[in-house]
Amino acid sequence: MNITSDRLYSLLKGKKHIIWDWNGTLLNDVDHAVQVMNSLLFENGLPTLNKDRYRQIFEFPVINYYRSLGFNFEKESFESLCHKFVVRFMSGFRSLPLFPNIKEVLFKLLYEGYTQSVLSATDQENLEAMVTYFKLDHIFFKVFGIDNKLAASKVDRGHDLIKASNFEKKLTVIIGDTLHDLEVGRELGVEVILVGHGHQCFKKLKQHFDNVI
Repeated sequence: MNITSDRLYSLLKGKKHIIWDWNGTLLNDVDHAVQVMNSLLFENGLPTLNKDRYRQIFEFPVINYYRSLGFNFEKESFESLCHKFVVRFMSGFRSLPLFPNIKEVLFKLLYEGYTQSVLSATDQENLEAMVTYFKLDHIFFKVFGIDNKLAASKVDRGHDLIKASNFEKKLTVIIGDTLHDLEVGRELGVEVILVGHGHQCFKKLKQHFDNVI
C-alpha cells in the first residue's frame, strides 16, 4: 500500500486536522514487534508467531492479545510482560524505517496547510522519543501518548486532543492501522481512514470498515 495514493488525498479534502496513529501507520515496526514478542514467547515456552498470524490476531486492549498467545499471568504478570516488551522494542526502534515516502507526505500536508497530530497507545515518554528521533516533532501540533506502558485504550487522550485542537469534529480525521483507531474515531465523532499495511491485516479491517487503503 502506497500511503501517497490519490485516494488518501481525496479522502482528506475538506479536512483541517489530521490525527495520525504512530506504530504501524507512520512507523514501519510490524516485523520488529513480531520479533520482540517472539523473544517473550520463546522464554515462556510458547509457540512463536509469524507476521501473517500476528496481523490476524493482534488486537486492543493488548491484554487480550497476550492471552490469545497463551501467556500465564499467574506465572508472570501482564504488567511485567508489557514492561519487557516495551524495553526491548525501544532498544531496537532506531533501526526501523518509516513507511515509504511518509516524510514527503507529512511535509506536503504541512505545506498545504493541514494541522497534524499524533495519537498513540504508546506511553508519552517513548512516543516523544521516537517522534523526535525521526525529526518529525516540528511537524506535529500535538503528540499525545498514554500515561502507562500497557497499550490500553487511547479514547480519553483522543478527547483531550480534540479539545486542545479547537477544530470542529467535522474538520478532523483519524488515520490508523487497527480497529481500535476506528473505535476511537467513532467515540470522538470524527471520520476515520484505515491503512492496511500495519498491525492488523487488510482483510480483518475490511470486514468491519470500508475506508481502508
